[in-house]
Amino acid sequence: MSRLRRSRPAYAVDGVEPQRSSTGWDIFPGEAVARLPAVTEAAARLPQDPALEDLPDYLSVATKDGREWTCSFDDGMLSVFDLSYPGSDVFEQVLTAAPWTESVERVDREVFLFTTTGVLTADVVLAHCVDVCGEVFRNLGDSPPA
Repeated sequence: MSRLRRSRPAYAVDGVEPQRSSTGWDIFPGEAVARLPAVTEAAARLPQDPALEDLPDYLSVATKDGREWTCSFDDGMLSVFDLSYPGSDVFEQVLTAAPWTESVERVDREVFLFTTTGVLTADVVLAHCVDVCGEVFRNLGDSPPA
């Protein structure tokens, strides 16, 4: 085996080549990992609603080390999870309460930066984010009308 061969990061996913950002983060678009078992199982737990069809395809996760991650939403999902307006923090609250996160910060309207309790693979992180989306969607549905 060649010494020049780069070792595979612990957060890598078999069969998925991440996109590398100029800042050294590996980006895993949802459509690249959406059909993996962890993600399909999470998608099956989502409420049955047309707004959530193909949800994993509209998310992406990125990391530089397997512990610090971002979860990003495509613009079309912002209104589904009440992320379009300043001060809307339901997603951040649910993500912060997740047992697999240590810290959470909303860095942009559609991007959340979080640290996990241990190194996770991209498919597992995306599956966790899909589960958070499901909980947020249920919570928003339980909210009284404005």
